[in-house]
Amino acid sequence: MTVLLDESVPVRLAKALAALGCDASPFPKDWKGLKNGELLRRLRERGIGCLISCDKNLRYQQTIGTSGISLVVLPSQRFGDLAPFVPVIVEAASRARPGVVLIVNLDATISNG
Repeated sequence: MTVLLDESVPVRLAKALAALGCDASPFPKDWKGLKNGELLRRLRERGIGCLISCDKNLRYQQTIGTSGISLVVLPSQRFGDLAPFVPVIVEAASRARPGVVLIVNLDATISNG
């Protein structure tokens, strides 16, 4: 599944995820500032099935369950904090299914949101 990093996620994370076989792309520069609903629409149009975000409120602000997009929520926005979690993030992306929210926790577990 192709995943997109939200604009708040460090760009370096895309390369770290790709090194472990995850098809991850950084946030497109021309999408910066999009409202969340428009972002989800564009993801569907482009065939991107999963958004990796640091926005813990996105799952409450949008109807992820009917969006056709999966959401993986990260515990931090700093690359240094996220680097040890790269294998867990790859696992979460591989488990992601349309309409499902997965949360990467600080104890390196994945929970359903």
